[in-house]
Amino acid sequence: MRPSLLSAFPAFLALALVAGAVPSARAQQRPDVIRGVVRASGVRIPYAVVELSPRNGKQFTDDSGAFRIGGVPPGVYRLYVRQVGFRPFDTTVVKVPGAPVTVDVDLEQLVVELAAITVSVPRSCATPGPPDSAIAPLLAAVFDQLRQNAERYAFLADSYPFHYRMSRVFADYDERGRVVYTSADTVRYLSSGRMAYRPGQVLAFGVGPEHETAKVIRLPTLADFADSTFQASHCFYYAGVVQKDTGRYIRFDYLPSDSIRYPDIAGEVDLDAHTYQIRYAVIRLTRVARAMPGLQATTSTITFGELYPNIVVPVHMEGVLVPEPRFDVRTPISKNTEVQQLVDVHFERPLPGMAPAGP
Repeated sequence: MRPSLLSAFPAFLALALVAGAVPSARAQQRPDVIRGVVRASGVRIPYAVVELSPRNGKQFTDDSGAFRIGGVPPGVYRLYVRQVGFRPFDTTVVKVPGAPVTVDVDLEQLVVELAAITVSVPRSCATPGPPDSAIAPLLAAVFDQLRQNAERYAFLADSYPFHYRMSRVFADYDERGRVVYTSADTVRYLSSGRMAYRPGQVLAFGVGPEHETAKVIRLPTLADFADSTFQASHCFYYAGVVQKDTGRYIRFDYLPSDSIRYPDIAGEVDLDAHTYQIRYAVIRLTRVARAMPGLQATTSTITFGELYPNIVVPVHMEGVLVPEPRFDVRTPISKNTEVQQLVDVHFERPLPGMAPAGP
């Protein structure tokens, strides 16, 4: 039974959704409403995250950058707006009886002098945790963009439940690089199926290449990078700006804490150098021989893309297992590969400004 490298990792497919109905003029004038539009240099920003404190939870702006928060009693509130690639926006909102409130939000693009950040080569992780803004403010500002990518993804998965299907193709290669075994299937996942990260507990049982129960490596989801336990268990290093394909990317390397004696994960994350949106992630299993005897190395590469404007999600995954050399078999295997590709997705709750998809 060969192991499955890629566990359930959320991915998506852009659906053709039509614009939702526009609220009536009477509904728009309700006195218990706080509404507004998020812009940057006059351009509306779709799917920014808006939060009203202390009363209201998070919500996305709609596809035109507008937001509406209803049922707000008179009082003093704090309005927070977050969008990857822009500076945080915070303001005080005073809600008086009998009148709606309109807030115009103008975001400022984030500019960080990357050349002033020290490039590091990680070798160990004696002091885990995210960068300290008091010690390295520029590094902390860039790392916060990675965290915002992760928080947006977690909010999307939790607040807009979905299920999706992934195609999987498995292949084994001999020492000459020839395919000696292949199989394919399709599996269905739920957004609620995410497993919380636990240090040194990245192995689990899942669905193998023949739909059998198999040991799998639980890859971190994007949401894990916002998880306090994950951050406290890893060191994050700025690796500079790299050229990949046709773009420039800000790279972070990460390592598990030296105190973790069991298999965990290390790797790298690439953010678009202009938008700060996540584009690639590479994940490697540490202490491989202890995790899965007979293996030399495991590597998984995830590619991200936009589902909708500013909604960035993983869209493609490739995993490689490199087994220890064996001389007691007729056809030694040099590597096992697994590729997952999104097939389709169904949202149980549509994003703001979009009508539900048909049955």
